[in-house]
Amino acid sequence: MLLKALWVIIISKYKIGGHKLISKYLIIGNGIAGLTAAKEIRNNDKEGSITIITAEPYLTYYRIKLSKALSSEMKEDSLLVNKEQWYKDNNISVALNSVVQKIDVEKNHLYLQDGKIYEYEKLLIATGSRPFIPPIEGREKNGVLALRTISDVEIIQIDCIGCEIYTVIGAGLLGLETAWSLKEMGRKVNVIASGPYPMNRQVDEEIGNKLKEKLISHGINIYTSKKVKAIDGEDFATGVIVNDHELIKTHGVLISTGVSPNLDLVEDTPIQFNKGIKVDSHLKTNIPNIYAAGDVIELDGNVYGLWTASIEQGKVAGNNMSGGDMVYDKPKSFTSMRLGDIQVFSAGDIKNFDQVYEYIDYEKDIHHKIFVLDGKIRGVILYGDLKEMNTLKNAAINHTNMEDYLKTGLSFKLKSN
Repeated sequence: MLLKALWVIIISKYKIGGHKLISKYLIIGNGIAGLTAAKEIRNNDKEGSITIITAEPYLTYYRIKLSKALSSEMKEDSLLVNKEQWYKDNNISVALNSVVQKIDVEKNHLYLQDGKIYEYEKLLIATGSRPFIPPIEGREKNGVLALRTISDVEIIQIDCIGCEIYTVIGAGLLGLETAWSLKEMGRKVNVIASGPYPMNRQVDEEIGNKLKEKLISHGINIYTSKKVKAIDGEDFATGVIVNDHELIKTHGVLISTGVSPNLDLVEDTPIQFNKGIKVDSHLKTNIPNIYAAGDVIELDGNVYGLWTASIEQGKVAGNNMSGGDMVYDKPKSFTSMRLGDIQVFSAGDIKNFDQVYEYIDYEKDIHHKIFVLDGKIRGVILYGDLKEMNTLKNAAINHTNMEDYLKTGLSFKLKSN
């Protein structure tokens, strides 16, 4: 299948006393936040021992590539962020297939399922998130899956062998990317959206409806404003029931409705959590030598679940764990999607505005929008062509004066109400 389990144990500088392993810096989770933290720690501390502990059998990989990996024969090396040699070169130990059972914050001990005990000076919790599965009746049936790990890719690929029709619940970025990959695999694909159009958090109604029609033209069935009531079938999923008993027939279901932080490890500890592990602007928890980063954290009441945010959080946490004093700025939201000839980009705030500027090229199916409040660019949507993506992303983030942009940008015109 797509990827064989990669077993890597890289020996670093730590002392072994009985069954206790001692590492100056201990990181739980090898997602992009954990890996980035390890890199930052090593930049600041060339000698201190670093150990990454993960329940997965793989080194850190590009989770954002998984939906595309469904329909391709991606090799292991193309998904790994760093090869095995990089860990050896940087003297970073990785314990794969290692499940943490308990954190003892008073003793600075970590207890593993296999009986190992780790002692640490600084601990980073970067346990990430799991797919959020709504309380849909029948969600436990065979053929109801979610995509979050390499193992999930392999399971879905096997499940698809006997499926002619596949239904994706959720029309956000990941849901649409997954639906596209399933289409590329030769399946008939349904996408069920709870909102009135796909990507309703990232685009407005006008662009959302254009996106919907474009997806339909490529053979993907889009069902909008549908509330999923149940998964039909006895042992295996055979359909999705929406709204008032409407049945959408299917041979498989993939749920893509967001993620939930993995909080199991902290539930019986003094580490404070709510929706996620609570951290301050330095990404420190309420326990002085314990930090958290990535999808698992909550900062000022917000849980982010963004790849780019996890990278920055890992850098800040790693820096502060190793003597730095970095402050984390809240992420600037943006979304980019490319599916065949479908291109969509969104950045900033597209909900609060008093003016909208447009650039439209009907012949090339290009439609761009700039959302302005008090003369400043607050948000942008690009549809059909993304050449101006970086320029307009920065304009939205920096709240560039619209008049100044008009002097240098595309020929945007004020949209009449």
